[in-house]
Amino acid sequence: MSILATQGELRVKLVDKPWGRTDLPPPFTAPDGRQIGEIWFEPPPALPELLVKYIFTSDKLSVQVHPSDTQTLERGLGKQGKEECWFVIAAEPGGQLGIGFREPISHEAMQPLWTAASRKSWSGTM
Repeated sequence: MSILATQGELRVKLVDKPWGRTDLPPPFTAPDGRQIGEIWFEPPPALPELLVKYIFTSDKLSVQVHPSDTQTLERGLGKQGKEECWFVIAAEPGGQLGIGFREPISHEAMQPLWTAASRKSWSGTM
């Protein structure tokens, strides 16, 4: 479930997620009984493809990097890439961020790890 609201001058969309939070930092507030995991900002008319959002999590969260438009076009999938940039602006004490792998890994070697990770929490492979 999501709702549209206004935050300052920008319209926002509150997106419920099972890993979301009921206690959002100012200037945001979660409606009673809602676990807000993402707040999406409506893009300006000049940049309709731009997605800016805050992510609020109460649990471990896997963040994936998506292919670019160039990569999806090369694979015959059309223009459906995502150019991304992430900023961590706050974390709980002891919070962790896993970035990449300790050594190169092939798709074939990664597949069983990804499948296992989708069934349970991180296993320390990153």
